[in-house]
Parts: sequence; C-alpha cells; structure tokens
Amino acid sequence: MVHRRKAPPPKDIAMERILKLSSIARETSEPELGKRYMKLAEIIAKRMDMPLPIDVKRSYCKKCGHPYGKLSKVRIKKGLCIITCNNCGDLRRIPYRN
Repeated sequence: MVHRRKAPPPKDIAMERILKLSSIARETSEPELGKRYMKLAEIIAKRMDMPLPIDVKRSYCKKCGHPYGKLSKVRIKKGLCIITCNNCGDLRRIPYRN
C-alpha cells in the first residue's frame, strides 16, 4: 500500500502567498509593482473567501493601493494612529489603546 502525503489545505497555501506578496510589495522600489502585488493579495483573499491579516490590511493605502513606505507620515494623537499616504495624501485613522 502506498501512503500519500496529504497536501496542505488551500487556505494555508493562500495565506502563505498573501504574506509573501505583501512582504515583496513593501520591499520593492517600484511603486506600480508594489500596487500590483497588493492587488493580487486582495484578489487571492477574496477568491478564498478569507479576510486579509491585520498587518497586511494596515500596510497599504485603501484609496490608491500603494504600500506604505518609509516616507509615509505616521502621527499619534488622542488614541488614534494617523497614517498619511505619500502617494495620494489619503488619511487613515487606526484606533489604539494606551
């Protein structure tokens, strides 16, 4: 009898690919390529009917799709973390606890 190795579940494979794409998008120097990688990560998550991880979800601009980089402004004010996109100028307000 031949024992076959079980393949990992499709959601695990999708999560690996999402995390890989988001890390490559943050490291790349070309903004258009970064936008494309983040869009692909979103498409994979939607296709597999699973949410994006919080760290991936908060690492790019929802308006233009550009990953936040070193030039994005981050301000802390009254229980909010305010991130300004360096590409389109859109503000993102994320609540936090002290």
